[in-house]
Amino acid sequence: MPPRSPKPIPSWQGALAAGGSVFGLWMVLSCLGFAAPAELTFDERFMLPVVEQLADRWPEPSVFWDFEDTKGPAFFVPAAILFDAGVGLEGLRLINLMLAIGSAGLVGMLMKKNWQTAAVAGVLLAVLPYHTVLSHLFMSEPSFVLGSIILGILATTGPKGEPGFWRPLAFGLGLTVLLHQRAHAVVPAAAAVLVAFQRDGSSAWRYGLAGLAAGILRLPLYVEWGGLVSPEYASRYGLGFSPEAVVYLLGALAPLVWIGVPLGWTKKPRVMAWVGIVAITMALVAGPDLSSPDGGLRPDGTSPLRFQGLLATAVLKLPLSIQSFAVPLAVAVGTMGLTGLYLQMPKPGLNENDGFPRYGWFLLAFGCLLYLGTRGAVYDRYLLCFGCGLPILLVRHTPGWAIGAQGGLWLLLTFWSASQWLDPSV
Repeated sequence: MPPRSPKPIPSWQGALAAGGSVFGLWMVLSCLGFAAPAELTFDERFMLPVVEQLADRWPEPSVFWDFEDTKGPAFFVPAAILFDAGVGLEGLRLINLMLAIGSAGLVGMLMKKNWQTAAVAGVLLAVLPYHTVLSHLFMSEPSFVLGSIILGILATTGPKGEPGFWRPLAFGLGLTVLLHQRAHAVVPAAAAVLVAFQRDGSSAWRYGLAGLAAGILRLPLYVEWGGLVSPEYASRYGLGFSPEAVVYLLGALAPLVWIGVPLGWTKKPRVMAWVGIVAITMALVAGPDLSSPDGGLRPDGTSPLRFQGLLATAVLKLPLSIQSFAVPLAVAVGTMGLTGLYLQMPKPGLNENDGFPRYGWFLLAFGCLLYLGTRGAVYDRYLLCFGCGLPILLVRHTPGWAIGAQGGLWLLLTFWSASQWLDPSV
């Protein structure tokens, strides 16, 4: 008699296991002395003054468009309302922590095998590079990650072939909000709609229509600002042709997806070899200039670098003779790793019960490709917004040793970044 498969756990138990595990992990970090500094750090220095300005003007209607930043009113106006109600910097940081734990809970809801897999998925989300640090600060990434997860759940996890009415409606409303936070929301929208069509067939047109409606609702702000961002930032961010940005982000992918290299090599070594050759060629032809400025000016008159993050920092510390080899190597690892993870997933079709892992892969791939058509600063941390589906992809479609190896590197990077940014003495 064949062994019975274990009974799946209810969604709420998975959510509790994942959220509780993340809470426990961050309590350990707190006991080790990691905490947000009292002073403004990271991009808080630029965002909190905007919040204070809007709080002083609330409830004037102009707070929804009359400010200067790369992010939109869906991020700043709620923060300004809370700030006006007496919620200060520490309160805004605490809300970000709660949103991040909520994101882990949603990921855990999808892991119905047992509470252990739910807990692992939640912890993997928490230790994605930069996620722990940015969740402890007043930053926009945690809420964007939450929104991306919600869009993926709505479009790729419902009853198969039956989108109904309410799921596409909720998808459209959620996407409208996310587009008014950051224009980058076109990436989760595209990934979710594509996977919905792969999973549900022609009945997924409702998600496409909802996405189109959300895009149309974003047009008034585009017209008011005269671009994707406010006028002060329009000269630094906007549409353009930037193959070097895609090359940089593919290199920055290396620590996120390196485990896909050995996994993919065992399945299709010839495909992986060709992918590596193409990636190295791209890096040599259209490699980024890591010393180039982004066109903006700091208060002291200096211009920040266009490419910033773990990859740029590590490469720039190497001797000049090695730097020219380091970037192509990282690009090869990132591109091959992403390909290898794709090879781990089942083929799309009517037999696929849950499209969220596939959504997570396309979310990351489209997130890199987005920068082919944009100009401006390119930071490693942008990948966090597009990597939130990786934990479920890893837990569902890779062996345990691969989960441990990939998650172990993420954990090391989390402790490293925490030592840089979560030091109260800073």
